[in-house]
Amino acid sequence: MISCGDALWVSCGTWVAVWNGAVGAFVASVIGGLVALMVVRLTNKHQSKVATHGRVVAAFADFHAALSQMPRRYMEGRDVIQRLVIEADAASNRITMDIEDWALAEELSLWASDLGLLSIRAAEFREEGYLDRSEECWLMLRRGLGFLVGTTQRWGRIPAKDRKNWAPALTSLREKLAADRDSLGG
Repeated sequence: MISCGDALWVSCGTWVAVWNGAVGAFVASVIGGLVALMVVRLTNKHQSKVATHGRVVAAFADFHAALSQMPRRYMEGRDVIQRLVIEADAASNRITMDIEDWALAEELSLWASDLGLLSIRAAEFREEGYLDRSEECWLMLRRGLGFLVGTTQRWGRIPAKDRKNWAPALTSLREKLAADRDSLGG
């Protein structure tokens, strides 16, 4: 049995109330701290996802911008096309760092050089007087670029599970374009 008396001129009931308040305040502060930590953690996780999404969308925009210039600038020469390939390759590297679909990232990294080669081939055929071959390369370039941009520009609006077939479709078209390009000779 606990007996309670006056201590330091404070009644027993006041001591019990102080003790009760101290324990309650401690428990409340621990719970409040845990809730605050959980909120901060969830907020940081969400902000990280938003930032990653923004970086990928920006990298795709740069990727598309560099590649989309190839059909318009292919006659400006090999140096111009090589700079565009480097720009697109840099953007695809930024995409690779932030997306979790490794197959898509790997496939995107191959498109810049393949489309660049089609651009250079189209220009070389034109310079050599093979206008029909030049036109064929240019049309292949436009077809490949149209499919690539048309597919990947929706990246930010399509759930990841619905993007799983993108890499195989892009691979198939890229390989077909390479075979068609090689069949033209030159």
